Amino acid sequence: MLVKTYRDGHQCTGLHIGEANVRRYFSKRTPSIELRLDDLRIECMLDASFWEGRPEIHDVRLSEWLEFKTARRRAGRETVFFSLVPSGPGAFVLRPPAKDRYDAFGADVIKPRKVQSEPDPAHPHELPLDQLSVA
Repeated sequence: MLVKTYRDGHQCTGLHIGEANVRRYFSKRTPSIELRLDDLRIECMLDASFWEGRPEIHDVRLSEWLEFKTARRRAGRETVFFSLVPSGPGAFVLRPPAKDRYDAFGADVIKPRKVQSEPDPAHPHELPLDQLSVA
């Protein structure tokens, strides 16, 4: 599922899950979830507002990790999207967005184009006979 970051009034960063994702992937019987953030595993409590129109997950450790992962990606944007993948009952893996190869500093500003390759001169049998010379 695709989730996005949000910032609360205390300048903490959390995850906005979306109401449709909550209905589909979360159980009201589970008061907390386990999140895997790279090699880190944390347990996040789901408060009552999560089920009542504010489908957001917030935790200090999650906020620190999100800030680290999104620091260079923001570039004036407040929201960054992540993948949240179910990995068991009440457990999820949070993955940062795929790196855009045209987003990095010093990257090409134009998209690559396909170029037709030329025959390799190291293999003379691939050249037309009229271009071969015998010395």
